[in-house]
Amino acid sequence: MVNVAVGILLFLVLQSEAGMLGITFQKFIVFFGGKWSILLPIFFIVSGVLKWILPEKGLERKQSLGLAFCLFAFLGLMHIGAPLEDVGVRRDELGGAIGFLMSIPFILFLSRPVGYTVLSCLFLVGLFLTFEPNVSTVISLFARAASPHKKTRDHLSRRIVDEEDEEGAEECDEEEMTEEDDDVDDAELNIVRPVFAQKVVKSQAQKKIKEEAQKNKKKIPGGLQMKDTRYEEWTFPSYELLETSRSELKIDDEQLKNQAALIEEKLLEFGIEVKVRDARPGPTVTQFTLQPAEGVKLSRIASLKDDLALALAAQSLRIEAPIPGKSLVGIEMPNSERAYVHLREIMESEAFAQNLSSVTLPLGRDVSGDAIVAGLDSMPHILIAGATNSGKSVCMNTFITSLLYQNAPHELKFILIDPKRVELMPYDGVPHLLTPVITDADKALQAMRWAVAEMSRRLQRFSETGARNIDEYNEKQQNEEQLIPRIVIIIDELADLMMRQYRRDTEMMITRIAQMARAVGIHLIIATQRPSVDVITGLIKANMPTRISFRTVSSVDSRTILDSVGAEDLLGAGDMLYMTATTPKPVRIQGIYVSTKEVARVINAVKIAGGGKMSEQIRMSNEGEDDEGQAGGLPPGAFQQIDLEADDNGGDELFFEAVRVVQGAGKASASLLQRQLKVGYARAARLLDIMEEKGLIGPADGAKARKVYISVGET
Repeated sequence: MVNVAVGILLFLVLQSEAGMLGITFQKFIVFFGGKWSILLPIFFIVSGVLKWILPEKGLERKQSLGLAFCLFAFLGLMHIGAPLEDVGVRRDELGGAIGFLMSIPFILFLSRPVGYTVLSCLFLVGLFLTFEPNVSTVISLFARAASPHKKTRDHLSRRIVDEEDEEGAEECDEEEMTEEDDDVDDAELNIVRPVFAQKVVKSQAQKKIKEEAQKNKKKIPGGLQMKDTRYEEWTFPSYELLETSRSELKIDDEQLKNQAALIEEKLLEFGIEVKVRDARPGPTVTQFTLQPAEGVKLSRIASLKDDLALALAAQSLRIEAPIPGKSLVGIEMPNSERAYVHLREIMESEAFAQNLSSVTLPLGRDVSGDAIVAGLDSMPHILIAGATNSGKSVCMNTFITSLLYQNAPHELKFILIDPKRVELMPYDGVPHLLTPVITDADKALQAMRWAVAEMSRRLQRFSETGARNIDEYNEKQQNEEQLIPRIVIIIDELADLMMRQYRRDTEMMITRIAQMARAVGIHLIIATQRPSVDVITGLIKANMPTRISFRTVSSVDSRTILDSVGAEDLLGAGDMLYMTATTPKPVRIQGIYVSTKEVARVINAVKIAGGGKMSEQIRMSNEGEDDEGQAGGLPPGAFQQIDLEADDNGGDELFFEAVRVVQGAGKASASLLQRQLKVGYARAARLLDIMEEKGLIGPADGAKARKVYISVGET
């Protein structure tokens, strides 16, 4: 608006409304502009208005130059018609010094008609530079006006209408190029701007509407609406605890057009003809969509990834051939400046508010800049892998923080396993925990064994009530004490557990939970920095179809986690590939960044709301018992899995007697119980199932004998 202010001041100066100093400036302006000095303030006002109403790029240099051309040419035209003797003397009454300088060369050395022609052309050039009209339409209009015959005018009129219709059709085709196969070769590059790149100022009323939507989401009909006398006045954390900064993306249209032209030229050098249709800038990469010519094999384009990276001077390129659901090829090129994705902006997004799940996980933004969220209840387990410092721990902090925002302690429970003793330790003491953060691999195995037993107990209760899942079960309960929460088990480093002596037991427990725990509301989130086959086994992968891969060291690791290459080309710092059982190909997402300060503020708020309480429901063995159990070749914590004097009999009066038989024999089998207790096979098998649920014996393993987790002769 500076130009507008300058124009107004100049207008006041010319009207002698600016005092003595203004009179001096008035003489100076009239000297240069003469009678038409009023055009100078008009020039500044028009340029300021254009700069204000035009898009983000504002008034370009060529438009300013066009206005200057118009001003100088007009002053010259107003001066060139004066008699020769008045050109210099009466310049203040004509076009001023500028008009004199523009016209005197034609008057002295050429002729006035030549001057009229040149200055008129200069004026038209200035108009075209300023307003950029359609050249063909302007020429057609002039031809129509100059036509003396009605027949010719009608013909030209129809021609103009046809040309306008064709231009309108071309514009529609350019806007819908990603949805339709259009073969217009002269279409310009369509730059699709993401929503978060536009500066949107939300009013306080809009913010209140979003806060109400978040509150309504936490009260979903059919969800886990459990009450607990300890937490009936639970206070959810406020969004004010999170950073208010939002993603900022700078888009350079000229740079995108140059990159699109380079892609076309480089591929043409190798005999591949393509047309770049769209450019979709995202927070981390820009996706260029290519339409190959007829007969071009996609494998040829994919094989030129390194050559394109060299031509574009890019750190790395990822080629998606084809884009799922489209007859186009996508080339993802890193942005010169990356935009961070913050947790608060995703949790306040429309996508997050519309997801009615109480365990919604914010993932980030895709290559088009759209917010991506997913419900943990539909996944229902997640496998995360990636190299060091690629963003795994930040991703898990994001998941935990978002779950704390959506659930009270009586609605959701955590079992956190952190062998590295770094990332998950700050959550120790949160009222949502079933047990303090587990750092010992032996106790981690015990916690998973407890989860398997809890899964079996819940399945038994579901079968008795006729419920198919946890939501149906809680709806049928009349007694609030019978409501059960969801349980999320988070393992920060799977490799540390799989390298221990109980590797087979760990794999078995993870597999059983992944196979059967969805209905009962038990979910697994597992992360590892070693996506190798000895850590992520085929059995684990087969039961965990939802996977997130951050940057990997090699394509071999990428194939291990995603069954395809591509993760080795990621950029790190939250750049991920997200795959589910329903997506044909992994989706590229820029993950969310949440700082340690934000996490600490949320944890403190949750601890204060919980009053320092933690409902510890898993009884862990102490170190002495662990050592004793390990010395006897038994899993840790087996001695405290059940108290033979205080625990229930599992619904069978012969249960304790069966336990003593197994203790004395050191083995567990149905035939042994049949002989010793004189019962049938069905009851003996039922007794074995009860002991397995309580963690006294291991599961059946084909023809091999069951493992016994109780010392021989222990009473």
